[in-house]
Amino acid sequence: MSAALSIAANISTLFRELPLLERFEAARSRGFDGVEIQFPYAEPPEVLARAAAAANMPVVLINAPVVSSEHPFGIAGRPELKTLFCAQLAQAEEYAEALGARFVHVLAGLLPAEAHRERCLSAYEDHLRLATEVLHPKGVGVLIEPLNSLDVPGYLLGSFDLARSILSRGAPGIGLQFDVYHAARMGLDLVNELERALPYVRHVQFADVPGRHEPGTGRVAFRDMLGTLLDAHYAGWLGAEYFPSETTDRSLAWLADWRAAMSAPG
Repeated sequence: MSAALSIAANISTLFRELPLLERFEAARSRGFDGVEIQFPYAEPPEVLARAAAAANMPVVLINAPVVSSEHPFGIAGRPELKTLFCAQLAQAEEYAEALGARFVHVLAGLLPAEAHRERCLSAYEDHLRLATEVLHPKGVGVLIEPLNSLDVPGYLLGSFDLARSILSRGAPGIGLQFDVYHAARMGLDLVNELERALPYVRHVQFADVPGRHEPGTGRVAFRDMLGTLLDAHYAGWLGAEYFPSETTDRSLAWLADWRAAMSAPG
């Protein structure tokens, strides 16, 4: 390995020992290149932007808003909620623009038992196109991410095959958020699935399996993943979206190991 990959800390799952606004500087001081925030909407966008700028930490990714009490996994696949989706999209646009975020992940949502699957998928694709029309002119990409059915039963976008099908006919501004944790939980061969997905991959997230903790606590072959990305000249980011098994600081031994591996010749 002779190249380097930029690594972002997801400050919604990491550094939770600190208030959110202090996590930008914490991520910088521990050696991360940028940050992700799952749902930044509890803080005013200008306040978050100041904290990110003060720490010189680019914001790589945010999620579109969700209604945590009723729709914790989004509503993009719900045709009857288009008005609410548009309102949430406007809020995502405001935050992405203020933070300079590169990507917004639009969550598909759960499939209601009474819903017609094809109708929900059609609404999902329509809403993704709408999100692209709004965000792409601002330089913000739209991402979709398959979630595993063990952790999120009933999620509309439950497989990488379906994600590739959607992306193959979607707008150019839509890409794949490849989450290593979800791929491993689905029982997929990580390298094979990553190679199949690479034409669409715009962002990669990771956590080990089982437990969704830091690399080295489970069975995921992260060195193989890094080699695949470097061999493919992947130019995007890696996002550390895991829940530390202890404190965040005690979970970061992998970061120096990855830096060394990525700088090694050959």
